[in-house]
Amino acid sequence: MLSIVASQIVYPELILRSSVSIASSLVTSVKYLISISKDDIDLQGMLITNDIIEDINVIKTFIHEKQDQNTSDTVKLCIDNLSKTLEDLEKHINNITNKIENHKTLWFNYFRSYNITHEKAVIPLLIRQMKHRFDLLVQITSSLN
Repeated sequence: MLSIVASQIVYPELILRSSVSIASSLVTSVKYLISISKDDIDLQGMLITNDIIEDINVIKTFIHEKQDQNTSDTVKLCIDNLSKTLEDLEKHINNITNKIENHKTLWFNYFRSYNITHEKAVIPLLIRQMKHRFDLLVQITSSLN
């Protein structure tokens, strides 16, 4: 019985802290990718036009504010789903970053292009999913208050 109560207290706190940590890490990754992808106008435009850094900062602040409140199971589920999307987005951002950095080490790299077509196609989908899940979180939170 005591372990069930403890898990009900600890698990939601871990989800919230993990989400804030993922969001902070993702902001750093996106800023770094923007700084190293100066030659890829499409990639930079996609990241800057979608206002991804500002959106993630808002999400991070919103989730951080939820740490101090008693949150319902529905809100916790929304935050968990949002965290999964942020993790996927960070994974794709890091894959792009790694490919760009590895490409810079190749001989005659300016004659070749790095292949990030798949990652570039997935990022806008993940951004839309992130925004949708955050909108859902806000709607549910406001309906519970």
